[in-house]
Formats: sequence, structure tokens, C-alpha cells
Amino acid sequence: MPLLKFWGKYAIHLWYRIICFPSLGKVEYNLKSGAPNKEISILLPAYNEAAQIEKCVLEVEAAVQSFSKSYEIIVSEDGSTDGTDVIVAKMAKRNPRLVLLHSPTRLGKGKAIKNALSSSKGKIITFMDVDLATNLECLPQLLRVVKENGGMAIGSRHVKGSRVQRRVSRTLFSLTYNLAVRLLFLDGIHDHQCGFKTMSREVAEAVLNVSKSDGYFFDTEMIVRCKKLGFPVVEVAVEWAERNKGASKVNPVRDAKKIGLDLLAFRLNSSNNKSS
Repeated sequence: MPLLKFWGKYAIHLWYRIICFPSLGKVEYNLKSGAPNKEISILLPAYNEAAQIEKCVLEVEAAVQSFSKSYEIIVSEDGSTDGTDVIVAKMAKRNPRLVLLHSPTRLGKGKAIKNALSSSKGKIITFMDVDLATNLECLPQLLRVVKENGGMAIGSRHVKGSRVQRRVSRTLFSLTYNLAVRLLFLDGIHDHQCGFKTMSREVAEAVLNVSKSDGYFFDTEMIVRCKKLGFPVVEVAVEWAERNKGASKVNPVRDAKKIGLDLLAFRLNSSNNKSS
């Protein structure tokens, strides 16, 4: 009986996630904003980042100014309770290139990025984590790849040339997770979760319009859908150092069940779509 109860509980969660994920088939795209008039839009999803948001914005602006004069930085603040929005609002009053999007409730990373995309004016879209674990000196390389190939360029901690400082436990979890994704979707990608991605506006609008996950699985879903839609995805080796040890919003042990169920549900959903 305990075993039946265990599997019954997981089956309910799994079917719920299968229903929540849409198919990978042809769709109509409607997530569009006005005509782009800037070279690049930097999107920063932020939830309770008061301790580091000002430093992040200043460093991002200094980095992007080194290679572009046509840019905007959009902080998509996601229901913070620590005054993150207040800090960014004050900065935005002094900086016309900085935009604050405030949500009174928590939406999740995916919706925060979609909101930022809808308000953005860049021909190229970049988003990154506020902790800036990825060295910003890597950004011009991702930009070059997108300009040359179109599609999406993603920072990768698991390809030749990358330099990573990270706890062994998190590295093992990352390697295991990415191996599981490669086996399930055969996408050839070694690092789905590095929060440092650049893409053409066409790709951003197409992929984000059909992406549904808003949590940890968001980055993986976006990459898989990008490849399914026929856009190239190129991994770029980056320099990456773990920040805020112990303060990550994702706990591999605590969230392992949800992450695994999301992954399996998405795979089963795509299989059902192919057979129908």
C-alpha cells in the first residue's frame, strides 16, 4: 500500500504537468512589441535583489557601453518585498537608458522576461541573472555569434574553454541534469541552465510566445523549443563563478522532484504530439 500511494502521488503530479505543457507543433506568434530601434536590449529579471541590483545595473551598463551606443537595460522586477523596485526607480530617474517594469505579485522568471521583451526595442535580446555569475567580458562574443548566425547563443559552463568556480555538489547536479536533457531530447546542448543568453528578436518573440514554464525549467524549455522551431543554438564557453553561496533560489535537493517531473512531462507531451 505505501508503494501504491507513493506512485499514485507522483502520477497525479506528472499528469498535471503534461496538461500544463503545450505541444511543440506549429503555432502562431503574437508576442510582438513596436519596431525595434536599438541594437541591443539587456533584460534583467529580478526578485528580492536589493542587495545587489544597483551594482548589477552599473556593471552591465559599463560593459555594454564598451561595444554599443544603442542599448537599453530593462529590469523586470518580479513582486519583490525588499525594495528592489524602489532602488531601480531612483536609478531610472537619472538614467534614460534604464527601464523599470514592476509587478506587484510574483510571476516567475519566464513571465518576467516576457514582460520585458514586450516593452523592449532591441534588435538583439540578451538576458542574464542579476548575480552576474558569468563574466560580462563574454557578452560581446555571444553578440557576435547571433549577428553572424542568427538564432540563439548561450553561455556554457560545460564546453571546452569554459572556466568555472563552483561547489562540487552543484557541478554534479548540473552535469546530471544536462545529461538527462540531452538523452531525452537529443538536442546536443551541454548547459541548458546558465542564465546568460543572447538571441535575435525573431527568435525571442517566437520561442517566448510558446514557452510556458516560469521556474527552473524555463531555460531548458526555451532551448528545446528554439531547436524544434529550426533556429540554431550555439554554446559559447564562458568564465563563471558561483555567487551568493547558500542563497540560491533553487535547491537541487529540495526541488529535484519538481524539476524531474517537469522534464518528464515535457518529454511525454512532445512524444504525444508527434504520434497524433
